[in-house]
Amino acid sequence: MANVSNQLDWMNKHLVLLQYKTVNEAVEQEMFPATTDLLELAEKYPNSEDFLHELENRKEYKDACSFLAYNLHHRAAVWWSYICVIDLLKELKKAPAKPRDIDDIGKPKPFNLPDWAKKPEGLDQPYDVDKKLAEFRDYKDKAFAAHQERLKNIDPEIRKSCEEAIEIVMQEVRQKHGGKDLFDLLNLACEKVVRDHNQDFVIDVANSPITKAKKELQDKIEASRKETIETIKAALPKVDLKAKLKNKRSALDSVYSYIVSPDEDNANNCIKIGNKGPDTPEGLLALVAFWSFGDLAPKGTVVVKTPAGLLGNGINSLLLMLALAPGGEKKLKERYETYFKLGYDVAAGKNNWSKSIEEGKAPHAELNLYENLEEEAAVSKDEPTQTQSTSPNGNAQSSAPAKPIINRFK
Repeated sequence: MANVSNQLDWMNKHLVLLQYKTVNEAVEQEMFPATTDLLELAEKYPNSEDFLHELENRKEYKDACSFLAYNLHHRAAVWWSYICVIDLLKELKKAPAKPRDIDDIGKPKPFNLPDWAKKPEGLDQPYDVDKKLAEFRDYKDKAFAAHQERLKNIDPEIRKSCEEAIEIVMQEVRQKHGGKDLFDLLNLACEKVVRDHNQDFVIDVANSPITKAKKELQDKIEASRKETIETIKAALPKVDLKAKLKNKRSALDSVYSYIVSPDEDNANNCIKIGNKGPDTPEGLLALVAFWSFGDLAPKGTVVVKTPAGLLGNGINSLLLMLALAPGGEKKLKERYETYFKLGYDVAAGKNNWSKSIEEGKAPHAELNLYENLEEEAAVSKDEPTQTQSTSPNGNAQSSAPAKPIINRFK
């Protein structure tokens, strides 16, 4: 007969796995970091369920996830965190993040002119200079004739005064330009433009001073960039992909074992594996599981109580890490919405670990979530990756999923 404490299907109508009935209780007892806006909302919706539903109605999924992180029963909160990590891993398996090479930092990228900005082909037609000159002269004559017609509308005395002033200027221009006035010069300039249009002017760009100076500057920048890259490479520790992959798998194994049986051995196992990779979702998940245990010194002689809010802070950080993870098919808002829906079902008791216990399989075990990493690290799928913990009788035991010894909420 299945253990009743792991049969949570009856909890399917209300959010029965919330710890605190009101938002204020979560703020005071679990240090939920509510903003001023959220506190004002809590005045209108003081009940935790109503508050959560209102956040959902407003599509404030990030805030809703944050509230769940500080209000869910601890064991359920770890399960929620666990299935959120699995959800991301499934997403990344379908659409892995593109690998980034440190050598590409600051590397100049080629500029490709978009097609819409390129000159269409087949538009170049033979340029007929005589025809274009004739068109220009015809346009000029018509414009001058129209100008003369407009002058007739000006008062004769005013017109005479203006023409006398213009003539004085023109005489000065003729003296300096060999008898040509402004109109003659303008006409010559316009006809030159028509004649010179579409001609190719040969410029030695490669040997110009500007080009040489540009090349020298680019070479200096590139040399400095490469020197910086070498310094970064020397400073960064070498990544052991095989060990990293094993730690990821071991972290999921350890967390699931802890969810099934949240005892001192499994809690201690989580802190050990979590400290090996706190910068990865799996490693941070293991630390979250440890913080949920309630005692920061498992197997110690004195209980060191976990500070209020530490678990919530950890889950919040984990969800943000998952939401910002590169690759995948979803954006940040979509991921938070997904994680909220998973958390809501956990809070209602609809999503729990009982089925996996009955089947004797951890949800992550059969999914082959690290296929891409295995190829990159050249690790065999059959290589052992599970960590070892110690049983109460002193014998080594695997942290792989097992039937629960203890079933309780911490």
